[in-house]
Amino acid sequence: MRAECTTAWITGLSVLALLTGCASRGSVRYVESELARVSSQVEELRKVNDSTARELARTVAELKELHAGATTLTREEQARTQQLSRVEVRLADAEGTLRGLRDSVAELSREVGQLATRTSAPETRADGMGAAPRANPIRTGSSEQLYAAALAQMRAGEHGQAVLEFLDLIAKFPAHPLAAHAQYWIGEAYYLQRDFRQALLEFQRVMAQDGRGPRAADALLKIGLCYRALEEPLRAREAWEQLVQEFPRSEAARKARTLMRARPASATLSR
Repeated sequence: MRAECTTAWITGLSVLALLTGCASRGSVRYVESELARVSSQVEELRKVNDSTARELARTVAELKELHAGATTLTREEQARTQQLSRVEVRLADAEGTLRGLRDSVAELSREVGQLATRTSAPETRADGMGAAPRANPIRTGSSEQLYAAALAQMRAGEHGQAVLEFLDLIAKFPAHPLAAHAQYWIGEAYYLQRDFRQALLEFQRVMAQDGRGPRAADALLKIGLCYRALEEPLRAREAWEQLVQEFPRSEAARKARTLMRARPASATLSR
């Protein structure tokens, strides 16, 4: 802009000199020389301006590219964070399921041991001469014997066979107190095989048969664990809350309280 003003000023002087008749040839050449010099400066300035404009455009493009890259990185970081959260949730579920399976195995071992003690412990004679014959030995096919055989199958890992034998016991002795225990262990057999949907149905049958029975508290605990494994945390919490309300002093209720503290009911499982 400054060069253009200078050119216009010199041109004006030249024209004025010519008009007034005061210009000499020397002054005309001087003016022409100044015009050429200013024109050269204007051209240089134009080149510099064009170069600056190109550099600015390149810089803007690079900034846009950097911004796009930063946005992509942010999205990738958010995706990784979400994926990590999902992995942590799945890990927590797996650990909870594993604890449930260990509890089932431990409970099975205890019950097998107790049953073996009741059915096969030797009786000492009053004279201290060793074991005396049983007054009422277990009959072949009795409820106790069927129950012991089915538990042995469970302990051996033969869950399918154990289910069949528990079902046989229930069919033969539907009103026997061991029938409720047998139904519970049917649910445990499916739970140990990680068939959580079928296990849920079997544990619900325990509650349907006798909601205040000897295995009701344990069944409610496992109903909650099945719901959690099936990604229904709200239903799991409902089952545990029912357990705590109806059987507050039970060991199952203590475990349910721990589970509810460790996993809020509002938690969702995104896969």
